[in-house]
Amino acid sequence: MPTSELSDALNPHVVQTRSRPSNASPLYSDSLQPVIQRPQQYVPHRSELELAISEPPPQAAAPPSSPHNTVARSRNVNSGGVHAVQELLRLLTSTKEAQEIERKRRVAWEQEQEAKYALKQAEMERRMLEMRQEIASLKSVIGTHGPTSSFTTPSNSAAVSQSSFSPPTVEQQPTPSTSPRPTPVSVTNSSFQAHLASVSSAQPSTSRFQSVHPDDNVSEANAMELHALSPSFSPPARFISVDPSSSRQGGASSARKRQTPASDEEESSDSSSGTPPVRPLKRRSHHDTRCLTIQHAMRNHILRVMQVESDKELPDSHPEGTSLGSNDPVRFVWDKTPKQSVHNGRMKARVLKDLKINRTLYKHVPDKEFNKKSLDSVFDQAFVTLRQKFKAQRDASIAQIQRQREDAKSMKARRLSRKKGKLTNRSEARNRLEAFEHITFDGAFQVECMSSEESEAEEDALGNRSIFLRVRGFPWRSTRLQRFFDMLDEEETFDKTLKPKRGTGRKERCAGPMKDGFLLPPKGVANWMISRRWMNQMRISQCDVLDLLRDAVIDPPGFDWNQFRALGDESEDEIQNHMGHASGMQDSAQLYNLHSEITTSTPTTLSSSSLHNALAPIS
Repeated sequence: MPTSELSDALNPHVVQTRSRPSNASPLYSDSLQPVIQRPQQYVPHRSELELAISEPPPQAAAPPSSPHNTVARSRNVNSGGVHAVQELLRLLTSTKEAQEIERKRRVAWEQEQEAKYALKQAEMERRMLEMRQEIASLKSVIGTHGPTSSFTTPSNSAAVSQSSFSPPTVEQQPTPSTSPRPTPVSVTNSSFQAHLASVSSAQPSTSRFQSVHPDDNVSEANAMELHALSPSFSPPARFISVDPSSSRQGGASSARKRQTPASDEEESSDSSSGTPPVRPLKRRSHHDTRCLTIQHAMRNHILRVMQVESDKELPDSHPEGTSLGSNDPVRFVWDKTPKQSVHNGRMKARVLKDLKINRTLYKHVPDKEFNKKSLDSVFDQAFVTLRQKFKAQRDASIAQIQRQREDAKSMKARRLSRKKGKLTNRSEARNRLEAFEHITFDGAFQVECMSSEESEAEEDALGNRSIFLRVRGFPWRSTRLQRFFDMLDEEETFDKTLKPKRGTGRKERCAGPMKDGFLLPPKGVANWMISRRWMNQMRISQCDVLDLLRDAVIDPPGFDWNQFRALGDESEDEIQNHMGHASGMQDSAQLYNLHSEITTSTPTTLSSSSLHNALAPIS
């Protein structure tokens, strides 16, 4: 029966023969044996789901264990339990360490947040303080206007205030329930109207703060209109209100108040007092005329109770024994002091009493300055000044003497300022030079060692007047000290460009003669700073100069001038002068004793300083 390839492939009992190529050797073709494929056993496929659903096969009963196996199993169980306990302890320890690390992290985070909050709170307080100062300045401006100038309609005053003063950016204060970051409040027309309505409705409640002055109502109206221009707040926010009428009250009245809800208005009116600034105020410019000191306040108040505009024209002296009424202006007996004249003593008590009552007019002056002891001394100073001005206004000769005295005082102050500036420049130049770091140069950096710069004027042929400074040194300074200062000046000139300042420029300087008079070196100078020639002259003219120099000269040890040649030796004229006078010295033993007394506390070093050579014994 013929078969096909398909049937042969499906029949396992069919012998499959392998075809060979035709060129195969006939020797191997007969040795091939047919290969019979055995049928494989059929293994049914079982899925994982079927294996999961099928029941587990029954376990065979365990054979009875021996006592030895039981003991071994119990040991295994005990070792497993100990391992589990150790693992549990390790887990607890790691958990505790993680919790401790987390706690420390949270504490550090809380501290950082508290520090940030404190910084923001300090910044907010600083801004509030600046705002209070601005409001105080606005109050002073409003208080200076009279009733006619300050009384305007609400629309006009609002327009003037809006054009003159830009409302400051008011920020909400941080509270524990809100974020400490300030949020700016937008200002709109509706908020202005609503805030103006709230202020007008709350105006009757502030009537108890009004004083007896006739222009209080006008100032109160201006303050309300000015406050209406400030940004409005939400109900929980706190803001500052302006109340200029409170500045006219006596005692410790508040210059800056906080507006609170109506329920807490009684408590806030008693507890809200303005805190004085931590640091003293300074004038912004020469146009600032605020009373910042008690001396300025006393002078202004004396002129106020005298009802005079300024001290340029003081009233005549009051006759002694004539009484004044309580409403009359204050008058003084200018020929006597408050202790000599009974009338002046009464006027002094009246001025001090009125100043204490109206102390709120000088709100920038600290409260501690209004004590009795301070006011007494300040009044005496102001009265002495007014007496001198009264005498100068009545007598031309006294005015001329006083003018000359003031000019001399101003000239002395200018020259001292030049000396201090020169000392500062030379000290900075010395810090840049390492060669002059030894302490033997410290005594030269004193104001008394700086040469004087005196201003002089001269006219040329065309009549042009020029002002220059003539430098006049001291005759006691040695040549080495002058060279030392010259080197420092050259270093300062090289380091600092001398450009004109404010259009005037730097004044020309020229060398002048030495200053006249008996001028001694200051205490703390060294031996090398004193001129030998000056020592010889003083020895002849002033015999006690050696005793005066005994306490002034301080020569630090440890410096050898033979190894330091930057300043050179003494000049030839001093050496010749010294050699010329050496033959005529009769009191050389006295000079030698002074030199030995000066140098007993210091070790002996080879030095060629002027004082050392001047005091050296003659061989």
